Amino acid sequence: MTAVQNPHRRHSDKPFVSDPGLNFWALRPRAFAATWQARIPPGLTVPPRQAFTPETLIEFLPYMLIIEMDATRQRYRNRLVGTEVVAHAGRDTTGQWFEDIYSEATQSGHHQAHQWVLQHRRPLRVHGTMAYVDRGYMAVESVVTPVSLDRPDYIEQFLICVAYGDVQQN
Repeated sequence: MTAVQNPHRRHSDKPFVSDPGLNFWALRPRAFAATWQARIPPGLTVPPRQAFTPETLIEFLPYMLIIEMDATRQRYRNRLVGTEVVAHAGRDTTGQWFEDIYSEATQSGHHQAHQWVLQHRRPLRVHGTMAYVDRGYMAVESVVTPVSLDRPDYIEQFLICVAYGDVQQN
């Protein structure tokens, strides 16, 4: 299904807000940022993906996404979407390219966040609501972290850990 035909895409999304200062309101993304930091090998700026085993991520896995890029580093795909992310969004987008599931506004926000992480080589906090899936009443906070795969210190994927809350409380 093309992006234009996809009935699940929204066209009136509110963009996420980026926070390089990592001023988290939720414990889970804060703890994941610390876990990411602790796995950076000496002399490098980005940990390898292999440093994050299912055993070390057990508390985070349901709330995680693994995002991969194409060769141009301009397109993104959900390689893995955790069960709680699927439950909160009401859909499973594993394996799908962003242009097939998100509006241009949402894609642009994700692109800006990912490009910031690529440039600065460190985690970025993003927050907003889940308006892009008609759940604007639900606050969402994430930490976007870079990881390498086959080449040390070369960013090839993003690990994202998400927390959800009530907009009224946050």
